[in-house]
Amino acid sequence: MNGKILIAGLSIDQLPELEAKFDLLFAPKNADLAWYQQVLPDIDGMIAGKVQVGQEMIDAAPKLKIITACGVGFDHIDVDYASSQGIVVSNCPESVMQPTAEMAFALILALSRKLIKYDEGMQKGAFLDTSLPENQGQSLVGKTLGIFGMGRIGQTLAGYAKCFGMNVLYHNRRRLPQETERELGANYVQLAELLARADYLSLNAPATPETYHVIDEAAISMMPDTAYLINTARGSLVDEAALLRALKNGRLAGAGLDVFANEPDFNQEFCQLDNVILTPHAGSATKEARRNVLKEASYNLLSFLVDGQPVNRVN
Repeated sequence: MNGKILIAGLSIDQLPELEAKFDLLFAPKNADLAWYQQVLPDIDGMIAGKVQVGQEMIDAAPKLKIITACGVGFDHIDVDYASSQGIVVSNCPESVMQPTAEMAFALILALSRKLIKYDEGMQKGAFLDTSLPENQGQSLVGKTLGIFGMGRIGQTLAGYAKCFGMNVLYHNRRRLPQETERELGANYVQLAELLARADYLSLNAPATPETYHVIDEAAISMMPDTAYLINTARGSLVDEAALLRALKNGRLAGAGLDVFANEPDFNQEFCQLDNVILTPHAGSATKEARRNVLKEASYNLLSFLVDGQPVNRVN
């Protein structure tokens, strides 16, 4: 065996890709810090699902060599402290790329074509009169999609938008190669221009100190009042109090939110608005994605602990 692996914060009890090479320990659902501190001294690698991996847990694991997130996001892991202790941190970007982009585009479609309003009316037995302007949606053809964060998910989303005849603008830490821009039909702009021109603004960037509340009162004031905000990234990118004010007073047309500042105890004020679609952090919630992300997390561990080659490294 190549060591002992802890699987934490995941509702699973087997990982066939790892079982032949490692001893596996699955944390119980209600495991507290004391439980983790008891088992961590023997752990060589960890798959971290919905669990906070901070300094106290890392200090309790002197043999720990690698932590892999079970998804693209890694804000639940203290990456800086892990780095200071010589621990590799990896994530799983490939597995969640397609489904998260699908969710973002599903929210765009649902908002633009008033699907929730139509369904709610039909469920109540009302056949809405679509000759009335208030019951009409809008086509995506010719509309502008602004993408903040042009990594794998953002690029996949841009491909969907191109197929629907949308114009694509993006802002990213680093500009994409011109060949990639041409393939996607995407144009790089500064953030201020992205905010001002987007009919639909999709957030697809990671949660970092630089992206914290990137959509705040000032940013919203730069957006057209006909614009829609889509967030399938992380709740921390949005100042929710500012967003709520904008949605209530018509400063924005609507929002599609899959992530929130506090999960699962999200702000219930969003439920009172009829121009918002809410989903429970379900961007990667497909059967295929959940299987694939476990395989990708397993590959991260195997590549490093067996072959000595860290992959999908974020530190």
